[in-house]
Amino acid sequence: MKGQTTYGEKVAGAELRFVFYGRVSTEDNQDPTLSLPRQLANCERAVAEAGGRVVAHFYDVESGAMRLDQRGSGKGLAGFDIPIPRDGGLADLLEEASSRGFDAVVCESINRLSRNPSVTFRVEEQLAEQDVRLWAIDEPFEESFGSIVLRHVNVGLARGYLHELTVKSRQGIETAARQGRHAGGKALYGYRFAELEHPNPHKAEQGLKVKVLEPDPVTAPIVKMVFHDYVVNGLTITEIERKLNSDLDRCPPPQSPDPKRRTGLWGRSSVWEILHNPKYTGYQVWNRRQRKRGGKINPPEKWVWSEEPAHEPLVPREMFDRANVTAIKRNNATKAAEGHDDYRKHSYALRSFLHCGICGLRMHGNVRRGRDGAYYTCELNRRQASLVPGEHPRTVYLREDRAGEKVVEFLSTHVFGPERVDVLREALATTAPEADKAQAEVERLRGELASLQTRIKRLVTNLETEEPGSEVAADIRARMDELARLRSKKQGHLEAAEKEAMHVPDPASAEALVAALPLLEVDWELVSDQEFRDLLTALNFEASYDSTKRELTIRVTLVPELTDPDGPRAPLLFVPPAGFEPATPDHS
Repeated sequence: MKGQTTYGEKVAGAELRFVFYGRVSTEDNQDPTLSLPRQLANCERAVAEAGGRVVAHFYDVESGAMRLDQRGSGKGLAGFDIPIPRDGGLADLLEEASSRGFDAVVCESINRLSRNPSVTFRVEEQLAEQDVRLWAIDEPFEESFGSIVLRHVNVGLARGYLHELTVKSRQGIETAARQGRHAGGKALYGYRFAELEHPNPHKAEQGLKVKVLEPDPVTAPIVKMVFHDYVVNGLTITEIERKLNSDLDRCPPPQSPDPKRRTGLWGRSSVWEILHNPKYTGYQVWNRRQRKRGGKINPPEKWVWSEEPAHEPLVPREMFDRANVTAIKRNNATKAAEGHDDYRKHSYALRSFLHCGICGLRMHGNVRRGRDGAYYTCELNRRQASLVPGEHPRTVYLREDRAGEKVVEFLSTHVFGPERVDVLREALATTAPEADKAQAEVERLRGELASLQTRIKRLVTNLETEEPGSEVAADIRARMDELARLRSKKQGHLEAAEKEAMHVPDPASAEALVAALPLLEVDWELVSDQEFRDLLTALNFEASYDSTKRELTIRVTLVPELTDPDGPRAPLLFVPPAGFEPATPDHS
C-alpha cells in the first residue's frame, strides 16, 4: 500500500518552491518599506532552513479585516517605494496557485494573511485544493494534530486582537466626540478648520495641534439661508436647489471627496444633508451614519452628542428641530399614510413575475406623473453595470394596464379557455423539431465528456510510469490540467443543455394537464391583486418584455399537483374566487 508523502519527504527528494506573502495594515503605525522587507527576510531564512527557496513575492498594504473579495486591490501601495518585486496581491496569489508554479505559501504569521477567520480558512482551503501548503513560520512546518490546533489558536488570537482594537477605537472616538473634538474627515460645509494648541502637553511639545470648526465667511451664510427658506419661507428642497444653482458664484456647491462625482452643481441630496445635519447647532455629533451597509442614517437614539457646544452654531437648535418636523410632514410615506391621492400606494400585480427581455433582470413598478398611469420599468442607472448588456436602453417602459390585458388574454385563451387544448397542440407541433435537436445536443455533449474522461485516465496511467519532476511528467501534468479545464467547461454546457431539454414538454402529458384545468373567465376588474398574484404563482408564471421587438413573452409551467383535487394548490383553481367565473363553451 502506498503511503502518503509528507512535506519533509518532498524536501528531501526535491527542493520545494515557496511564494512569499506579506501584509502591512493601513491602520498600523508601520512603515511598509521597512516592515515588508523584514517579513521577507524572516521567511527566506525559515524557507532556507527547510531546504526550499522563495520563487515569487506577493504582498498588500491593506486592513486584515477586509472580506476576501475586497482583498488584493493594491490601492494601499500608492506612494510607497517598497524594495521588493511584487508579483501581485492575495487575489493574484490564489489565481496563480492553479498554475502549480509553486508548492507552498509562506508568511511570517497567520495574522499577516488575515485577521478575519473566514478569509484565513477559505484561503487555506483554496490552496489545499491545488495541493499548495500554507505555512506560517511561527508554526511547525510538518502538519500534525498539534500544528492544526496551534493554527486555530493563532487565528482566534488574530480575530480577538481585531475585535479588541475595534472596540477600543470606537470607545476612544466616542469619548472624543462627547468632549467635542472633531472625529476626522474634511470640514463640514459652512465651516472651515481652525487649529488650536493640543490639550496634551506632551503632544503640544511635538508641535501637534487639534482642529476645531469655525464658520466659513463664504459658505456659512448659505447654510443659514437654506434653513430659513425651508422652515420660514416654506420652500421645498427642489425649489431651494434651483435657487442655489441660479447663482453658483455666490452659492458654491459642496465638493464630493470623489472627483468622479463632482458635478459643479447643487443636488437635492446636498440640500437634504444640510437640513438633516445636527452639527449646525454647534454640537459635535458622531455615529450618525453606519460605517457599513451603504452609510445609512442611524436612528437618532444611537447618535453620540458632545456634552457641551463644540463650535459656533449656524442655526439655533429650535430651527433644526423645526426643519426635521417639516421634513417628516412633507415625506411621501407620511402623505401616503394620510391618504393623499397623489401618494397613495400602488400595487403592481405583475411585480416579481415580469423581467426585462434584454438584461433578464426584474422590472419594477413606477408611476410616471403626467403620463396617465403606472408602468413597469427597467432603468439602466439602477442596475449593476456588469449585469447589463451594452445595447440596453437607458430606460425600458411597459404600461401596466396593457401588460395586464395581454396576460389576461393569454390566460383566457391558452390556459382556461375552451380552445386551450387545440391551441397547445398547435404550439407543440412547432416545438417537436426543437425537442429532437435539444436531445441530440445532450447526447453529443455526453459523448465528448466520456471521451475526455478516458483521455485523462490514460494520461494518469502514463504519469505513473514517469520519473517525478522530469520534463515529460511536467508536460503530462500540463496536458491533464488543460483537459480538466475543458471537461469542466463541457460539463457546464451539458447541464445547460439538459435544462433546456427539460423545458420541451411531452405532448401527451402536456395536453392532459391543460385539459384537467377548469374553464374560467378571468375578470381583471373584479379579481383582487393578491388573488391574481396567487393564481400566477400557482401557474409558475413568467413573463419578459423585449422593448426592441415590442414583444411580451409569457410562459406558465403546469405540474400534476396543480390539477390534483387533493393537491396543495387545487382550491385556487377548483373554487374560483370573485373575478374568476366559470366559462361557458360556445357549442354553436
